[in-house]
Amino acid sequence: ACAGAVAACAIALASTAPARVLDQIGGLSFAAVAGSAAPSHSLPSGARAQGDWSTGAAMGVGLEARPRGARVARRAEEEPRAAAAKTQDGEWRGPLRALLLSRSEGKREVVLKQLQSVFESKSAEIVAEIQRHGEAKASLTWWPWLRVRPFLGYRSACASVYRTMVEHVLPAQAGSSIQVQQRETDSGGKTLRYVLRDDATEGDLADASNRSERAVATADPASQARALLVVLRQLREASAWEVEKAAGEEVSSAEKWKARTPDLETPEYEVLFEDPSGVYEVRRYKAYSAVEMDKGQEGEAAKGGNRQFFALANYIFGKANVAQEKMAMTTPVQMDSRTGTMSFIMPSNYWGEDQLKSAPAPTAEAGVRLVARGEETLAVSIFGGYARGQAVDEKKEALLKALDGASNLRVPDKDATRLMQYNDPFTVPWKRRNEVSVPVEML
Repeated sequence: ACAGAVAACAIALASTAPARVLDQIGGLSFAAVAGSAAPSHSLPSGARAQGDWSTGAAMGVGLEARPRGARVARRAEEEPRAAAAKTQDGEWRGPLRALLLSRSEGKREVVLKQLQSVFESKSAEIVAEIQRHGEAKASLTWWPWLRVRPFLGYRSACASVYRTMVEHVLPAQAGSSIQVQQRETDSGGKTLRYVLRDDATEGDLADASNRSERAVATADPASQARALLVVLRQLREASAWEVEKAAGEEVSSAEKWKARTPDLETPEYEVLFEDPSGVYEVRRYKAYSAVEMDKGQEGEAAKGGNRQFFALANYIFGKANVAQEKMAMTTPVQMDSRTGTMSFIMPSNYWGEDQLKSAPAPTAEAGVRLVARGEETLAVSIFGGYARGQAVDEKKEALLKALDGASNLRVPDKDATRLMQYNDPFTVPWKRRNEVSVPVEML
């Protein structure tokens, strides 16, 4: 049935497509495409690899328009080169192919770890491979018209990953410098992280508060590597095409924002008022408790969110509390805009002043303290993407401007704004929920 479908497609193309198209189609895998036009973004030409339309089709079905003699001659020329390349890049090419095409989530988990173990040293080669197939597909102006979706293959998976990179990740991180980090895990392994320097939680506060004009992404090698790794990590649970589709979906309802919220404990609130223009809502929060950077640690707070994040995480995970108690993670992570102080929500069994007394005390060197917070009424504006410094400032300004026109609300202190981030640092921009808030009084 597959062979018949391919043959029928070839006949249709022969009658409608120009000759130069038929020349290109030899050996091309008919793979699913997202159905969109060629992306408007591209990576710099310096990282570009030349297209190589080698024979092969997805799911064992191919369409070969070249004469057999030409195919045999070309294969003879390419075999030595392919053997050398296999020796050099076999440590990443096999895991990449399995990650893109395997239907087993367990196998994808294994090969992703293999890929991550060599990613820092091989990222330029892997980016070039993804880009090569992505730009080859984008250069075929008739490709979106064809839309032969049942045949999914390696080249098209690479092209899908490429489109997700250039259309949804690179623009979200444009203008930010990248810091490469390797942190040891509890099991003794290492986790590779590419940190946005102007991210409000992970980055440097000096970068995060920089309001200077930032250029649109020029996609330097570190940015390319980060964008690719962000997408590859999503392939543990979904195909490249499913990830691309999810990245392009718009959030249009409160239910979809809730879907971006992790299934973790979070302070309880009720919505008192919704702004008709959709800029904000007013919530009344019940009392809760938090662990925050100690007021005597202003120096650490000023160094940046990354240091604060791990200081607070050490307390929560038992490394920096006297009882060595490992607590459950909560959400959101909060950051006070005035002081730059970060805080984590404590588990609910410690909410309230009396309950907080039973919480394990921080160790002497922890640099954190426990605080009980009473009921409060906040105006809250929600947004997605990375919570980078300039984006956060713009959201705060929009919130305060909208509140200026509200006749039923008063803002006692416009400088008392707070950023709240609900997702872990590895979450992709299209799955993130962020909020900016300010205390208000109902009139």
